[in-house]
Amino acid sequence: MPEPAADVLARVVSVNTGLPTPLVPAGGSEPTAHTSAIAKTPVHGRVPVGLLGLQGDGVADARNHGGPDKAVHAHFLHHLAWWSAQRGAPLPPGAIGENLTLAAPLAGGSEPDEVTFCIGDVVEIGSCVLQVTQPRIPCFKQAERLAIPDAVARVVASGRCGLYLRVLQPGDIGAGDVARLRHRPNPRLTVAEAHRFVHRARGDAALAAAVAGAAGVGSELRQRAERTRAQTP
Repeated sequence: MPEPAADVLARVVSVNTGLPTPLVPAGGSEPTAHTSAIAKTPVHGRVPVGLLGLQGDGVADARNHGGPDKAVHAHFLHHLAWWSAQRGAPLPPGAIGENLTLAAPLAGGSEPDEVTFCIGDVVEIGSCVLQVTQPRIPCFKQAERLAIPDAVARVVASGRCGLYLRVLQPGDIGAGDVARLRHRPNPRLTVAEAHRFVHRARGDAALAAAVAGAAGVGSELRQRAERTRAQTP
């Protein structure tokens, strides 16, 4: 079996979109009291991607989701399998709100995760150029969607957060495309390390400085880091 090129980080196994609807727990039928676009479904064929995300996709909470720095949400196929095991029921691609479900470049290869990608990474997928901006910060709607009351705590503890990307060059993306690394300005600041900063190391002045000064970092993550720097003696 051939080895993937060294600059190929992952393969897109599903492209998913969804618009805000009453939030229904996965596998259930009764909606909760909240509206969300977390329940996305796979799209066949190629999907146009603009500066604010995928065609046919939307957000319910524009204060915490969407916008240029969170235009595309990517998650990992083996994390879906982990959540499926946690629930005792399968979750299809798109079920936890991701636009891009990513897996190993080749069957049987190492699965990508939050250590594979670094903040500021510039990646080419299909005809798009994207940039990693921050980890996804879990919220209560993930718990409602998964029907796991402590889902947020499980994300924090496990580091299975997924990531957000901004669109540097619009284009289109389809299942089967690979994520090819073009540029890595912050090789020590993985998405996993950024997740650790958000949830476990907010008092780490050195890490806060690295996050705040990272090329390509999203505005929300940079502001969190700047507040930490301001509050640290």
